[in-house]
Amino acid sequence: MDSALLLIDSLKDQHFLPEYKANYFRGQIHYRLGQELTAELYYKRALTTNELYKERPSLYYFVSDQLSTILTVKGDQDGAVKTATEAYSIVQKDTTQEGQYWSAILLHDIGYSEMQLGHYQEAKKNFTQAWETLKEIANRKPTFDNLYTWSRITYNIIDAYTSTEQFVEAKEWLPQAEEAINHLSVSPECPATTAEEFSAGLDTHKALVYVKTGQRADARQAYQRFIGTNYSKTSQGLIEHYEYLQLAERWDDLALLIPKVDSVIQSWDIPLSLYYLKSYLTPYLKAYIKTGHSEQALQMAERVVNSIDSIYTYEQLHNAAELAIMYETQEKEKQISEQQSMLKYQRYIAVFIAILLILISFVIITLLRLRNAKKLSDKNKELQQKNKELTNANARAEESSRMKTDFIQQISHEIRTPLNVLSGFTQVLTSTDSELSQEERKDINERITKNTNRIIELVNKMLELSDMHSKSVIERSDKKTTIHIATQAVEKSDIPNAKHVTFHLEYNPSVEKIIRTNFQAASRALALLLNNAVKFTKQGSIELSITLDTKNHMVVYTVTDTGIGIPPYEAEHIFEEFFQLDPYYEGTGIGLSVARSIALRLGGNIYLDTSYQGGARFVFTIPDEA
Repeated sequence: MDSALLLIDSLKDQHFLPEYKANYFRGQIHYRLGQELTAELYYKRALTTNELYKERPSLYYFVSDQLSTILTVKGDQDGAVKTATEAYSIVQKDTTQEGQYWSAILLHDIGYSEMQLGHYQEAKKNFTQAWETLKEIANRKPTFDNLYTWSRITYNIIDAYTSTEQFVEAKEWLPQAEEAINHLSVSPECPATTAEEFSAGLDTHKALVYVKTGQRADARQAYQRFIGTNYSKTSQGLIEHYEYLQLAERWDDLALLIPKVDSVIQSWDIPLSLYYLKSYLTPYLKAYIKTGHSEQALQMAERVVNSIDSIYTYEQLHNAAELAIMYETQEKEKQISEQQSMLKYQRYIAVFIAILLILISFVIITLLRLRNAKKLSDKNKELQQKNKELTNANARAEESSRMKTDFIQQISHEIRTPLNVLSGFTQVLTSTDSELSQEERKDINERITKNTNRIIELVNKMLELSDMHSKSVIERSDKKTTIHIATQAVEKSDIPNAKHVTFHLEYNPSVEKIIRTNFQAASRALALLLNNAVKFTKQGSIELSITLDTKNHMVVYTVTDTGIGIPPYEAEHIFEEFFQLDPYYEGTGIGLSVARSIALRLGGNIYLDTSYQGGARFVFTIPDEA
């Protein structure tokens, strides 16, 4: 692959290969090497001009599809939708079979990212249109490539639903998946290994869907069919096995499979990223904790900590390369502008000479001077504005870098503290000389559980922080009572284990009503407020009250504590990322930021009641739509 990259550079330098085509080939090579972030940069460079589309439209659609897929896996769903939508806006005008084919592929890309963003209805509409188009193409011309694409897209649609835990909707797509895969399997051109791969992969999704929808017997049969295939023993089959056990919450089986899965993943040389942390390291840690493997859990926690700095460094390099692309594009635009200015100047000279021949040079010269003076003034103003914008952009970049550095340092400190506790107690438990009473062992186990949960909570907050700046509205399709949301939040918070405070849940029976919201997001935001109250109340009480704001059609959850309190002038400052009112308290300073982000995306808000003086009082509102 290195020799291929050198050859591309050589051909480009000798002008045998244009820049956009060289970037396309570089992106392909890095993508096949599993270096998705590097491939992303070269694909973006290939798409900065429309030269790729002019030479070969299908190649332009292919690069857009590849780039959208990379951005989806990376977690940049907004970027993935933007990339696929730009290409789809062009290809939908193409009525040929090739145009219809790429329209369906790009619609599928848009739908997959919409699922991750919680826009389920829009995703379903795009999935249905893409599936019907590919089915029609495959029936009209049943080549292996058309049948394979139809099956692969259908398989991806079910994967989109299961990855977002929409299991009832995933079940509705199982017949369409079987239809597409059956057509592929009976094709004379289809290799037996390909047919088995699709059938076995579908069985893992069936098993998961059946488990989640209460069909235990059907789930066992589907799982056994998968286990009995040769595909289940391949690297890709092993990953599908791992994903099934994780989503099905079969922690004992998952813990046994982790060493094999980890070996495969490391052999693929996947770069460290938040996606890698979320998809692999965090589930590893959770499985070991759930199954009581304290020593393995400790080792995995250390890997999580050590990975954070590497992720930060890698993403810094990636961001720098992305800025270089932007700068390179701006330079090209500047060169084009200069060339256009030169052409205009040459036209003025020609006009000037022509006017000299008819003896009115004085008037023309005067007009040209006035015109050029005005243009020069406008250009100077434009240059000053661009310099100002560049200065502001540099300031924002420096501030962003500083905040990221502070965050990494805080996260590292917060994780290392419980990690040291885990390390110490693990050595005590594993020591052959230690003689511990039953009560001592119970106390140690409780402390180990508390500190491992603390590590998991920190990782979850870090993952939530990556979604915090999203402007997308959270899907509100769950119908739950106002009381159920409160009790779920209390259960998921630190309240049950907070022996140093007394807790009261206050509400009038009349406020209990069913509302339409996102149950997990609403209870998560409320739990973060309760955790904040527990943290800053050394001794005292915490009260959660529920009322209805009928005028504004809002449910109002109020969390009141008797802790250290917050000065009124800090009422908005406390919601900023990484801000800590008192540095002597443990924490990362992102809990309130994440809570408010969730509330705003649910259509409500979180704010501090500055009129309360006995501690702190936070008010959380969400729409009371039925």
